[in-house]
Amino acid sequence: MALVISLGNNAHLFARPHRRDQLRSSLTALFGCPVADVEHPGIPGGMLLVRFPRGGSLSIEFDDDAPDDDRPRLGTWLELRTDDLAGLVQRARDAGLPDVHHGGHPHYLAIPGGQVFAVAPQAEQAPPVGPR
Repeated sequence: MALVISLGNNAHLFARPHRRDQLRSSLTALFGCPVADVEHPGIPGGMLLVRFPRGGSLSIEFDDDAPDDDRPRLGTWLELRTDDLAGLVQRARDAGLPDVHHGGHPHYLAIPGGQVFAVAPQAEQAPPVGPR
């Protein structure tokens, strides 16, 4: 029997504590939905949490040892899907988030601390990727 695997729609990032307010305001401006402060008994200092209207969530935990850079870093890059690609790219620019240039995709942006997001059309609009 073949093992069936899929990638979930929840992501968890780490950032340094001094980025909390900057991330909250940047993500609120970018996503246009609330960014909540969430307390969790096993996570000192709590987290920021974004619940997306079409499902999925992004949580950010704060730790002094998290990687931190104003330049995009060589960590995990995540993908944001939208039905308004140009609008989301413009929101990112209006929020002061820098574009990231990389040959793999036309639109990338960095959030405070150096995490990177690709901005892509919704799956039903996206061209097929990978080998056929």
